[in-house]
Amino acid sequence: MKFKSALLLGLGAGYVLGTKAGKERYEQIRAATRQFMDNPGVQRLNQEVNKTVAVGKERVTDAASRTAEQASTGLADRVGKARESVSAKTDRTDEAKPAATASGTTSSTTGTAGKQT
Repeated sequence: MKFKSALLLGLGAGYVLGTKAGKERYEQIRAATRQFMDNPGVQRLNQEVNKTVAVGKERVTDAASRTAEQASTGLADRVGKARESVSAKTDRTDEAKPAATASGTTSSTTGTAGKQT
């Protein structure tokens, strides 16, 4: 990626310098750039860089997928445990509540210990 960025930067600089130096100089720079890019060694290097980048991209993608899967599994486990905990607390709270009366309100006892809020 850096190679492509540097190449584009070089081409842009060549364009600017070429326009300042005139059309003839611009054409010379352009021809030299084309000749450079058509060089088999440069093409091989470009292919190798592209392969390396593709392999690196694939490795990063695989690693990110594995990490996301592990995080998802861990999060699902924690959510399950949290639901179990909340469910258990709700069940204990429901058992401790007094029975409802026919009017739908809970019966209250006198005194501070059994006061309902």
